[in-house]
Amino acid sequence: MYSSRLAIGGRACLRSAPACIAKAQRPSTPGCIHRLAAGSRKDCKSGAKRLFHTTRVSRAEDFYDILGVKRGASQSEIKKAYYQLAKKYHPDANKEAGAKDRFIKIQEAYDTLSDESKRKSYDQFGTADPTGGMGGGPGAGFSGFGNMEDILSQMFGGGMGGMGGMGGRGRGGGFMSVGEDIDASVTISFMEAVNGARKSVTITPVVKCEPCGGQGARKGARRQTCKTCRGTGQAMFQMGGFHVQQPCPECSGEGSTISAKDRCSSCQGRGRVRERKSVQVDIPPGCDNGMRVKLQGMGDVPLEGEGPSGDLYVRVRVMPSKVFRRKGSDIYYDVELPFTTAILGGSVQVPTVDGDVEVKISPGVQPGDELRLRAKGVRKLQSSLRGDQYLNLKVRLPKSLTAEQQRLIEQFAALASGAPPPSKAAEAPGEAAGEAAGEGSSEKSGGFFSRIKRDFEKFKHDK
Repeated sequence: MYSSRLAIGGRACLRSAPACIAKAQRPSTPGCIHRLAAGSRKDCKSGAKRLFHTTRVSRAEDFYDILGVKRGASQSEIKKAYYQLAKKYHPDANKEAGAKDRFIKIQEAYDTLSDESKRKSYDQFGTADPTGGMGGGPGAGFSGFGNMEDILSQMFGGGMGGMGGMGGRGRGGGFMSVGEDIDASVTISFMEAVNGARKSVTITPVVKCEPCGGQGARKGARRQTCKTCRGTGQAMFQMGGFHVQQPCPECSGEGSTISAKDRCSSCQGRGRVRERKSVQVDIPPGCDNGMRVKLQGMGDVPLEGEGPSGDLYVRVRVMPSKVFRRKGSDIYYDVELPFTTAILGGSVQVPTVDGDVEVKISPGVQPGDELRLRAKGVRKLQSSLRGDQYLNLKVRLPKSLTAEQQRLIEQFAALASGAPPPSKAAEAPGEAAGEAAGEGSSEKSGGFFSRIKRDFEKFKHDK
């Protein structure tokens, strides 16, 4: 488009380009001749000098550039590009600033280029409307928006009214919906979590009313077509210059209504009731505290229309064990050892989830040492492998000693510190006599340590 500005006797006049310069065929002022070249001058019959210049008005963004396709692109290429961009910039999927405006431009471009007649007009005149307008009213350029339900159904699995659980058509032409999920909980013991169990839980899901079959009408009565949506289950409203569909508020998207006198007495015309029932839940071996078990299709049925039921999620609470501690698939157990067993070694009986086992203790173990029993833990979920059991060794010391035990401990302490044992002088003659009599070489070689070991064994046996 061009605009012309004429200076006549110090006054400016504005003339529209089509009336003044379109091919210089129909000048708006008799006797005036305006050339298309900018800055040209001509004298009118009135003798006044007129100045003339042209200004190019910026054109709207090209529809082909918006969709990112060439001008010779096929309909399949245009459709493919549109699907990708609409999915990317749809306001329900893209919350960035400007995404909504971008989506509107994409829709306008597709609406024009997907229609061969509009595309031909756009290629020739730069607009889908040969008269230069945009359709003559609010929402122009969006006449094809009615097919957005099919487009969004392919992209998001439902129509525009189906975002958030709504899908295809339900009873009487309304929208199909998905039932809500429900939650329940069950408490099991530690060993039930280890080995698995079957438990019963009580739930109260929403189900279809049995007397009316979920229709909401008493036996023999018929539902009537909704007068608001005329059975489509959809209502159209205008938002931001384009039309949007939503479930009809009168019939809740079902497309039909029922009078008060014809309503089912069991469900009061809603077609849905709550039913109390018990279901069996299989707890898998290795289930831990806080885990959830899913029972598909055991939740609520859709409150309106037809569609799949929701799911039941059972949260498992595991009671703590008085014997074991659990970390993942591993089990921990504290073992108390007499100090004599810690020094001399031996064996102890240890409980596991499979029963008691005997564990060998090596001489000289220290308090806090940890032993591992392989594959004695909890079974890992969805696997045949098991964790391990760890034994934390704790040494138990006696609170009181007999005189003999006191003497032996003192001898051991003196020997450990390098000092002479208190009874060495008293025992020297006996040792010399034993050597003279030839009473075994073991006393010569073993000496005090042999006696200490025998005394410890005696102390352990007496205890």
